[in-house]
Amino acid sequence: MTRINRPDTLLTELRDIKRRLHALETAQRATTAGARPAAAVPLAEESAETDTSGSE
Repeated sequence: MTRINRPDTLLTELRDIKRRLHALETAQRATTAGARPAAAVPLAEESAETDTSGSE
């Protein structure tokens, strides 16, 4: 069914907002998951270099 000359109802607005929110959350998860491994590597190297817990 086509939607020609029909005003949006609250239900259609809510569905559109939910759809957009889901798309944004999915994109954010993909970006965050891709950035985590790269960010974790320098932290691990830095802590190994500065560890003086029993080396003296």
